[in-house]
Amino acid sequence: MMDLIDLLEDKEQRTVSVLAAVFGGLFLVLLIFRVRACLDAGKMAARRAGIEASYAASDRARKSADAEWSRWTQAETDIRELRETWFYDPSRGVRQFRLDLDEVLKKAGVAADLAYGEADIVKDQLHRVIIEFNWQGTYPAFRHLLETIEAHPRALQVAKIDFHDIGGGPGYVQAGITLEGYLVHE
Repeated sequence: MMDLIDLLEDKEQRTVSVLAAVFGGLFLVLLIFRVRACLDAGKMAARRAGIEASYAASDRARKSADAEWSRWTQAETDIRELRETWFYDPSRGVRQFRLDLDEVLKKAGVAADLAYGEADIVKDQLHRVIIEFNWQGTYPAFRHLLETIEAHPRALQVAKIDFHDIGGGPGYVQAGITLEGYLVHE
């Protein structure tokens, strides 16, 4: 290639040298821009991956928060239903509780002397009413009493049964029964 350049005149050699220098400089500038563009593209790809990961984490957190909110909303609905359906209204006091107990005992055909007691479970929020009475009769009647209590729509439940005598005749049962009911304060 040098032999070809020697064939050119001095002016043509200078022109070719200048053009070679210009093209060489232009090539170096383009090469630098290309390398810089590749490095910037790598940085941008890494930044984009970071942003996408952050978005995915935020989206998962939002979905989790939405699900948690939905569970809390459902819990509030369930608590409201429990208060309205199962627990006794404290504004009516123990009166409604006693009326329901009388109804249950009449359905079961039981007449007993009742002893009432009260206790706070959660201070100023949940109040337990305790009823104790002695029962005696046949086992089928005892079972009917328990089924009647269980079928009652409010939170009236058997807390304790103390069997005093189960041998007083065939199918005879004598027991102390403790029932509980709950009042919920807002």
